[in-house]
Amino acid sequence: MNAPLIQPLYDEVQHGTWSTLYRRQRENLEGKGARLYLDALDRMEALSEAAIPRVDQMSAALKGATGWGLVIVPGLIPVDDFFALLAQRQFCTSTWVRRPDQLDYLEEPDMFHDTFGHVPPLMNPEFALFMQRFGEIGVDLNGNAEAVLALQRLYWFFVEFGFVEEKGMPRAFGAGIMSSYGETNHAWSLKTDLRKFTLEGAMSTPFTTTEIQSTYFLINDIPELIREMEVWHASMV
Repeated sequence: MNAPLIQPLYDEVQHGTWSTLYRRQRENLEGKGARLYLDALDRMEALSEAAIPRVDQMSAALKGATGWGLVIVPGLIPVDDFFALLAQRQFCTSTWVRRPDQLDYLEEPDMFHDTFGHVPPLMNPEFALFMQRFGEIGVDLNGNAEAVLALQRLYWFFVEFGFVEEKGMPRAFGAGIMSSYGETNHAWSLKTDLRKFTLEGAMSTPFTTTEIQSTYFLINDIPELIREMEVWHASMV
């Protein structure tokens, strides 16, 4: 998609809300968040505490790093459209920012979730490849309701709420954790009770979108996850 990346004009309250969200969550993630994520976040000049970021500048940063880009959407989109965007190395973001009284937790994803949570990992080539193949497989299997549900569960328990292992220690990684102060602290309190990730386990576990999570998986190796997903895909064709 080559639609222009047009954002609304934001007022001082919205910029202030963004700065508060960014500052306290970046501090909160130190020692809890994966370096894979935090190092990318800290390198991104287009994504900072100073003000609500420009989508076109973040998209350009991704393009230079891994060939990805961003598209603006009004909110949640149909799953087939989502798969198609990922297959084209396009991630979608909204442009609305939560109210000041919604700092700790938000059920519906806003721009802070979409960008602060999802954009930094896409600077990593291994994760970027996973997301592209995830989208391509989703497009290929889109007529298979069972397969689509399995993929949605994989996305939920890895991309949104996964932990990754770094130097033998669990570290928060998923965007739903990284962008939420309340979810981060809750998930971190359960770091000794994480489920060991298996593709079958993640794909067979139901999830809820309306409350803080109770189940988190620990992923050991992204390239291995890609290989397992490819094997699963071959078995579903």
